[in-house]
Amino acid sequence: MIPFRLNTVHIVTSFISMGIFLTSLLSQFFFDKIPCQLCLISRYLFLLISFVALFSINFKRLKPLLLLLTFSALLFSFYHLGVENHWWIGPQSCVSKLPTLDSLSDNNDQSMVIPYCDRANWKIFGISSTLWSFLVFAFLFWSVSLLYVIDYYLKKLENGN
Repeated sequence: MIPFRLNTVHIVTSFISMGIFLTSLLSQFFFDKIPCQLCLISRYLFLLISFVALFSINFKRLKPLLLLLTFSALLFSFYHLGVENHWWIGPQSCVSKLPTLDSLSDNNDQSMVIPYCDRANWKIFGISSTLWSFLVFAFLFWSVSLLYVIDYYLKKLENGN
């Protein structure tokens, strides 16, 4: 029988998600990479996935929630990627071409830089951080779902079904 521990997947998922979350925080505070509104949501999805993955090791009922969270995060990151690449329009407060209440006001404070969701705010190795985020969410969903399927069939083999 193949030794298989699903908890290892949860630990790795937790560390990857927490690593991405901490990297995004460090990039904001040390390199002045201001996240857009959709990036902030992705950031907290990474944090949520990290905690659910860690807690699902001891609380077995959270395991389906981890699968649902990684799938939801993948869908959200695809939406964010579409907004950045102008495949569809994003929220009005996050798109640079639509006027917002802030842009219509007589606020002369130009020191505040507003990051828009329809522009690549940060590129890593020439690839936007939004695409990197999508790829990480895709990997997390793929690995969690694949290993749940493997775990399911290994349990069936052990039971002789």
